[in-house]
Amino acid sequence: MKGNKLTPGSNMRWESSRMILPEHREQWLKHQEQQTKAKKPELDPQRWEELEWLLSDAMRNNDSLRFTYWHDGFFFEIIGACHYINHDQQKFHLMTQDGVHYLYFHELVNIDLYKV
Repeated sequence: MKGNKLTPGSNMRWESSRMILPEHREQWLKHQEQQTKAKKPELDPQRWEELEWLLSDAMRNNDSLRFTYWHDGFFFEIIGACHYINHDQQKFHLMTQDGVHYLYFHELVNIDLYKV
């Protein structure tokens, strides 16, 4: 017996709906990207104090640091030395192999000593 569109359990009813419009694909990809984003972690005052001690020691000894920061749902790392801390604009001035980078306080997640 050959089934038709109305046969129970048949998939033929939806065969014509298999194509995806470009607009639907864009929205689906955007949704998938939103699902992979991480929420921004908040640093407590005790952790900020630990980071301040580490940063001041590293600036005094001119040590390289690994800065982990959060931007738009994703985590990134910069390796370099902190050259200056701008409290007015709330950002770090970092000297890296690629030049000077600026990292805002509110994006910072972690700082570690970087040993080659």
